[in-house]
Amino acid sequence: MKIWHSKLVVRSYELDSFAHVNNGTFAKYLEVARGDYMKEAGFDFDMLREWKTFPVIAKVCIEYKAPAFLFDILHIKAKVKKLGRSSIVLSYEIVREEGTLIATAETVMVFVDEKGKATEMHPSVREAFSQ
Repeated sequence: MKIWHSKLVVRSYELDSFAHVNNGTFAKYLEVARGDYMKEAGFDFDMLREWKTFPVIAKVCIEYKAPAFLFDILHIKAKVKKLGRSSIVLSYEIVREEGTLIATAETVMVFVDEKGKATEMHPSVREAFSQ
């Protein structure tokens, strides 16, 4: 399976009162990474709207291993753990540039139609994530 890569720098407004990245921020990091993966795969939200299929996150699970701090460069690697008819399970590793594992995570993304009902993902999405 393909491993998807994304990179970001920790910003000051993402820190909590203990000067490390707030736990809730990690869900945003995963969202940024998924946007990067979509772009790399060759599709975007406008295309998904045209196809009338909308990805929604049904589950997020994050296990924190070490804190991240201001200006840390974080690498987010993801791979498809399971590809269903209407869902994708992604597993992630968030690693500080020097190699420290910061967190592991898993998301379940379900594709829904305009009425919010699970629907089969578009063939282009399936092809991109089945590599």
